[in-house]
Amino acid sequence: MSSAKTERLVNLTMALLATQRYMRKSEIFRKVAGYSGNQETKERMFERDKDDLRALGIEIEVASHDPLFEDEPGYRIRPDSYRMPIHSFTSEEIGIITTALGLWLDSGFEELASGAARRFKSFDESNPIEIPTPFLSLEFSEEGLLDLSRALGQRSRVTFNYRKPDLQDPEARRVNPLGLSAWKGSWYLVGEDLDKEDIRVFKLARITSKIEIDKKRDSYEIPADFRVRDYLIMHSNAGFAITALALKEKAQSIRSKATSVVTPEDPDVALDWDRITFYSDDLETALYEALWHADCLVIESPLELKERVINSLQEVVEKHG
Repeated sequence: MSSAKTERLVNLTMALLATQRYMRKSEIFRKVAGYSGNQETKERMFERDKDDLRALGIEIEVASHDPLFEDEPGYRIRPDSYRMPIHSFTSEEIGIITTALGLWLDSGFEELASGAARRFKSFDESNPIEIPTPFLSLEFSEEGLLDLSRALGQRSRVTFNYRKPDLQDPEARRVNPLGLSAWKGSWYLVGEDLDKEDIRVFKLARITSKIEIDKKRDSYEIPADFRVRDYLIMHSNAGFAITALALKEKAQSIRSKATSVVTPEDPDVALDWDRITFYSDDLETALYEALWHADCLVIESPLELKERVINSLQEVVEKHG
């Protein structure tokens, strides 16, 4: 999305939020910066802008100034529908939000992620959501990620060339994007491959061409029960299960992938800790995660992992005191 269009969308949102009555299109074209050209051009720009705002979840009301007369319809955004109603979050929600913000940092969405983190925190000073450290190891085409995000938001088909691991030459693919996810430093697109007539997973690093976005919007629907994780084998419960005590409102990246969060039976422990179960692909990754979270995470099982954590901490004490 160009900076000019972004600015126009912000101007339109602010104008429709500030108005006490329904604004006619003629008034919008006159007062909102960014609408230029002939009447037909401005009409097309406005229709696209409405679709983009609605795709972002912003509700635009349409009504006439006087219901008794068929005059030109007007538009406005009710502040109560625009304002985020949630002022507190569950541990699971905090984990999801923090992980998502961390993924967007160090990308084209960096400013948006930082602003969103500050906005979440402003709801409540005790809110544990912090601006996370960016996942600097992510490997992806920033331009491709932005294009796919836009296509996903407006439900438009995309076309690109894709090189499979076992093939030297890339193949042209026509895909309806269904979801995006990151895993171990790489981004993946899950979408309906229109030529293969099946849902496939595409690693963004293997896309070898510019992503072309079809002009037609709302050309497909995402099933209500669709989840990206169901189609990414790396998100399945492969590997081994780990049980640990997690300090309440801490270790959010671990909580975001937990399969179970329960209250410990010991009331003294339950006061500050949750018992969580999550999966890891290998022992080294699990050890790194446990050490990274320091005293916010206490491994209970498996015993081998617990012993390696203890040994690693003892080595640190011996070397550094």
